[in-house]
Amino acid sequence: MKFSKIIIASSLVTVFCFGCSSMQHANSYKSESFDSIKNQNILVISRTPQESVRKSYEREISKQLRARGLNAAPSHLIFPDLQPLTNKTVERLAQTIAMFRNEGFEVILITSLKDVKEQEVLRNEEGFGSLLEYYGNKYVTLKGYYDDVNAPPKIYPLEMDYEPLPQKVVTFILEAVTYNLGLPDEQRLLSVVTTEFTNPKSASSIKKGFAKLLAEELE
Repeated sequence: MKFSKIIIASSLVTVFCFGCSSMQHANSYKSESFDSIKNQNILVISRTPQESVRKSYEREISKQLRARGLNAAPSHLIFPDLQPLTNKTVERLAQTIAMFRNEGFEVILITSLKDVKEQEVLRNEEGFGSLLEYYGNKYVTLKGYYDDVNAPPKIYPLEMDYEPLPQKVVTFILEAVTYNLGLPDEQRLLSVVTTEFTNPKSASSIKKGFAKLLAEELE
């Protein structure tokens, strides 16, 4: 995880709200060849060292894509032993592409967690310590309420300065890249989608939000 210096909340680029979660569609790219994704079988690959996370994300993304009429399948069902290429030679890359295409997949969708950022922001706390401080004593008695002339004099609220409180903001940055393996090398990249989740409520909320956004982008 990357830790940044403490900064004032108003200067943050990341969209967030204190005490709640938010999702930001940070970046999106579609090539001129994007429409070639239609009527193709899509292999969904989630790059993660945790097998349970891989299966969970691939299932959710595939489900969302199929709900929008796209032919998608999770890679762990077709290639359960699939591993990232550590030695990306031309030969090995060609073999991997041929392996996918031989199983009927012309399009691959690769997702990954690109970064996790933790920031401490300073939230200025200003206000009043109690209702009495806010309202003063204008209506302390019923007589004062009904007969303002005879009410005790109003004591205006005391504005109290508080020290800024540090609060942690955690942002998860996920990326999805789509390729058409049947096109020439320079045309294979179809799309790139980057999404930021700030202070998510749960891991499941990230997965479902990410899958839904991808399906909308690729529809």
